[in-house]
Amino acid sequence: MDLTIETIEAAIASGQLDGDIGRLSSAVDARLAVVRASKKATDFGIGDKVKFNNHCGTRYLVGHTARVVGMKRTKIVVKLDKPMGRFAHVSSTGVLESSSITVPIAIVDPA
Repeated sequence: MDLTIETIEAAIASGQLDGDIGRLSSAVDARLAVVRASKKATDFGIGDKVKFNNHCGTRYLVGHTARVVGMKRTKIVVKLDKPMGRFAHVSSTGVLESSSITVPIAIVDPA
């Protein structure tokens, strides 16, 4: 089997890996923990797309995406792709937009 993301996704979707799905999930979780622990704010740049992971305390943001709009020393500033909840506001022109949200890098992954 060719190890591209497309072939791995296809094998998972078709059920070819069902016998090892638990091991696969554990391996992915373990690798994610290593990658997340080694992230630094400098790994992100203005314009990068990120996705809120399950370490986010605001549960309704988990799985949603945002764009990096600013940098702090150890955190990044993002704006949600789909404004929601307390992070949405209406601009002076009447457009719904995202507030700038300063987040620790531990709660986002590259999207």
